[in-house]
Amino acid sequence: MGNNEVIGKGINMNSYMDTEVIWDLLDANAIVYLAATIVIFYIGKKVYDLIVPYDMNKELVGTDNKAVAVSLSGYLIGLGIILWGVLGDNPEKIILNQKDLQQDLLSLLIWSVVGIVLLQIARVINDLFVLHKFNNIKEIVVDRNVGTGAVQFGAFIASALMIRASLIGEGEDFFSSVISLLVFFVIGQLGLILYSKFYQIVTKYDVHAEIEKDNIAAGVAFGLSLIAEGVLLSGYMEKHDSLLGLICWFFIGTIALFIARVLVDKFILPGSQLDTEIQRDHNWGAAIIEGSTAIIFAFILNAAF
Repeated sequence: MGNNEVIGKGINMNSYMDTEVIWDLLDANAIVYLAATIVIFYIGKKVYDLIVPYDMNKELVGTDNKAVAVSLSGYLIGLGIILWGVLGDNPEKIILNQKDLQQDLLSLLIWSVVGIVLLQIARVINDLFVLHKFNNIKEIVVDRNVGTGAVQFGAFIASALMIRASLIGEGEDFFSSVISLLVFFVIGQLGLILYSKFYQIVTKYDVHAEIEKDNIAAGVAFGLSLIAEGVLLSGYMEKHDSLLGLICWFFIGTIALFIARVLVDKFILPGSQLDTEIQRDHNWGAAIIEGSTAIIFAFILNAAF
């Protein structure tokens, strides 16, 4: 086969000079949608300000509370992930067909509000069932515990990934779409709670005790691991509707993530045990390596299976 034939079959040179793409980028409706998401993002931040039992601006600016900043960052990233899912990945459900702008904006608002509410519910679930051995608000506001903020950071993002995944796909009608979203949201939250129990079992230290002692490394490792579990579960939710399959995937993927943790301990950080680095040395660098490796491995698992 000659080079010209390869080029002719594999590459369409005209596609590189397609001017229609430029006009798509300049579409006026897209600018309206972007403006709408910015407004919704602002509303989501205000909702968070109203719900948390402390003065957000005072903690962020007045006292330079890094724990509050870390937790809020997770919420904002999570909110952005949900808006990404509502606006970018799900045209059938939110009807962004650019034919009825008013209907599109209403659908965008409705699904965004649903996502914001679920993200707030996820925050409460995290406080009650994931970090349940101490008062999260006290740890963040009074003790300025960055480790606690890091766990909330991870829980927000993990929950947002699953909310976004549940939003993707065509629903028969609005009611059935909401029911489906709520069912997968509940299963996803149960998955995070159960994962937190398993995580405590496989670690050689008391996760709650270390976080309460202001061990940032323990909080960072746990928070990033929650994101990895969120990536794992959301990957299944994007492709499949079977709840039984999701439950099976949870156990298969979770075991694989813990195997990845052992591999990090043996091959990436061979000089010392990972648990020792986190518990005794408060080595948040090792914690970042553990968590980031888990996230990468979760992406690979989703792609492979």
